[in-house]
Amino acid sequence: MNLYQETFLKSVELFPSNTALSTDKRSFTYQQLDVLIQKWSRVIQACNERNFPVAIYGGKQWQMYAGILSVLAVKQTYVPLNNKQPTHRNQAILEQIDCQLILIAEGENPSELLAKLSSSLTVIYLGEDNPIWLKKLVKHRSLVINEIDGLIKQSTLTDSITQSKYAYILFTSGSTGTPKGIAVSQQNVINYIARINDLLGIESTDKVGQFFELSFDLSVHDLFSCWSKGAALYVIPAEQLFCPTSFIRKHQLTVFSAVASILSFIDKFGLLTPNALPSLRICCFGGEKLLTNQVKKWQMCASNSRVFNLYGPTEFTISSTFYEINIADLPRSSSVPIGKALPGLTAILIKDGKQVNQPNILAELFLAGDQIVEGYWKDDKKTAECFTVLEGVDFLQSYFYRTGDIVYYDENGCLVFHGRNDHQFKVAGHRVEAADIEACILSYSPSITWCTVKAIIDDFNQQTQIVAHIESSIAINKQVLRKFCLSQLPQYMVPDAFNCYEYLPRNANGKVDLKMLSKAN
Repeated sequence: MNLYQETFLKSVELFPSNTALSTDKRSFTYQQLDVLIQKWSRVIQACNERNFPVAIYGGKQWQMYAGILSVLAVKQTYVPLNNKQPTHRNQAILEQIDCQLILIAEGENPSELLAKLSSSLTVIYLGEDNPIWLKKLVKHRSLVINEIDGLIKQSTLTDSITQSKYAYILFTSGSTGTPKGIAVSQQNVINYIARINDLLGIESTDKVGQFFELSFDLSVHDLFSCWSKGAALYVIPAEQLFCPTSFIRKHQLTVFSAVASILSFIDKFGLLTPNALPSLRICCFGGEKLLTNQVKKWQMCASNSRVFNLYGPTEFTISSTFYEINIADLPRSSSVPIGKALPGLTAILIKDGKQVNQPNILAELFLAGDQIVEGYWKDDKKTAECFTVLEGVDFLQSYFYRTGDIVYYDENGCLVFHGRNDHQFKVAGHRVEAADIEACILSYSPSITWCTVKAIIDDFNQQTQIVAHIESSIAINKQVLRKFCLSQLPQYMVPDAFNCYEYLPRNANGKVDLKMLSKAN
């Protein structure tokens, strides 16, 4: 069995008339979407007989979702390319996966990308029009999905076709600037969906918001936690992503997931008012630290909902730990704990080669279990650095992924995210944790909705300077803030500069864009 069969196809059989997909352009029932998938998947099978990963280029058009399901229906691997990413990045991804087939969503024009490729591809346009750029392709074979009757007749879907063990390959930023591929298996995702369904309890009557970009692994959470239960997936348009409350109310969504920092945007518009989103019953946040003061407002806003903080690296298939918010017993820390491992998974802390079990000791988080991927795509060196066998730990599993995240146990035995192990720097000989400064600044005022601290080297005297990038709903008196920091922190940890913004820049996934901030000084 594969991911498509275990999730979407079962819902086609059980809930054929339920809405499966709703976008601003078109909606489908499970049965209607499956009819389209059966047609498209035969074309994909005929054009990709050697079973190379299939790239899908676009944004959030309905063709992207149908394309993903069509690739999975013939047991092949999809690779989503974000149309907001630079051409050179998408080019590097296509070359890494030895791409032979690329699907293009309606309205896209990737001619610049295709022109830069050294190899020849089969390009299938999924739109209903026939754009001029497609006709002008010289190097590549170009086809329009609705005009390929001959290929469909020559191909039939059978269980005997070779199955790729991978469901998708996602590419994250690499330290060398080259995108780093992570191939996630069909079984990895099936294991995750089973766990998250047990935790959340999504039902066939739910309306699920689809927030994340398809090149971000939390999109898989959106799609398959929904489709595995026969629920309706409502795609949130790009122009409403940073403030989706009106979309939630209009469609009476019952399930909503997003990056944590989206709450700061909603809060700035004064929309986190009590009982403003009564239709929601399940809410999940992930991808960033979830701030306690903001989640308190959200819980009151979505007063009928259970709210979860989910944590997990892409290398461990979407989410590996969870924490459910209790409005009557909020944590004292500035950020919400990431909680405990999902059932059947292992999360341990390692410091100086030894396992840590005591509270309030900073250590690196290691993860083990059946959601762990095999390693990095065609990168044995990086795989050896991050995937390791641990000897002498108190668990059955021995193969661990080292997350690079520094966490600690609170007094209740819950994991609390502190920062990255590479998010440290030295000032005047002192080792400084950026997270400690960020927590101090966040405690200064509830109007501060986000803070990121960076270290830079002054070009004139080559000394390390600390710069705080602060997002606040009101103007901040920097001199008063500096005095507050001096009262809470050693002098060497007090930022040299406080850069205040109404809104911090966000990347394509909706997360605070640290790379853009690093250029801002």
